[in-house]
Amino acid sequence: MPRLKQIGIDVEVNRVIEGHRRSFSETPNEILRRLLPSDLPDRSPQARPVSSAAIESESLRRRGRWSVERGSKRIAAGNLKDAYRSALLLLNEEFPDFLGRFAEQQARSRRFVAKSPSDLYLASPRLARHHAKPLVDGWFFDTNLSTDQVARRVRIAARICGIRYGADVRLLNNLEQI
Repeated sequence: MPRLKQIGIDVEVNRVIEGHRRSFSETPNEILRRLLPSDLPDRSPQARPVSSAAIESESLRRRGRWSVERGSKRIAAGNLKDAYRSALLLLNEEFPDFLGRFAEQQARSRRFVAKSPSDLYLASPRLARHHAKPLVDGWFFDTNLSTDQVARRVRIAARICGIRYGADVRLLNNLEQI
């Protein structure tokens, strides 16, 4: 393994790195190697499936008031947006057709997920510039949401997957279900 050097990054740079994460097992270094110019030697591992153990070990390194629970797993998140993203990724991992079915859902003039940022915001595509964030494999999700809107969307996501919100999956803020 190559020698690693520790660097400091600010919150905005970390958000960009996390926004490009493809799986919970992908390291920040692997994300940066993928995003940086191609003159770097390719040391990234081939695409690998996300295991439950990888999700659990990743959650140990994260801190925050927010979390997602699915069965006995609890995934910590630094904020509501990250908790929502984690919930969507978790459901996508377990239910392969989830994102396609979730993409059919919308509230007023916004889709829940879409294959392009501008397709999220049907009436105001300009919002995509600031509020559409990458999810996984070319999918994007809306981040301009209140706590109540996120809770409603995760309830709909659970229903699409045939599971129950509150019993099978839930979002927590300070260990209290939203």
